[in-house]
Amino acid sequence: MHYKLAITIATLSILHSHDGGYLNESLDTERSTTINVGSNVEKRNLDKWIAIDKAQHFAYSIFVSLGCQYVIVNKLKNSESSALPVSSGLSFSAGLLKEINDKRGSGGFFSYKDMVANTLGILVAAVIISNP
Repeated sequence: MHYKLAITIATLSILHSHDGGYLNESLDTERSTTINVGSNVEKRNLDKWIAIDKAQHFAYSIFVSLGCQYVIVNKLKNSESSALPVSSGLSFSAGLLKEINDKRGSGGFFSYKDMVANTLGILVAAVIISNP
């Protein structure tokens, strides 16, 4: 039953990453107004370390890693240790592609801080997977 929740959350995170964050934009009026004005340097300066965006990147990376790990181990019948690098790599790739997509958007930029949050989430997932 827990795996269904993990898969649902991972799916929602992927859907969120494809919408460019527009689901949350209406809730964050400060971000909405600053995205449409100013240079990329100004926007990058608004990219705070402590922000809901970083928590989302952290959590989504955990869920994608755990979801991939579940599928690789339980459905594809691989061992936990051989599946860990694959699930971590898939989660990292999803985060990287999200940031590349963000950069391609009008007025968007690649956030290294988001990538740090992604990496921390993947490391936490690896600790969860590694401990019995």
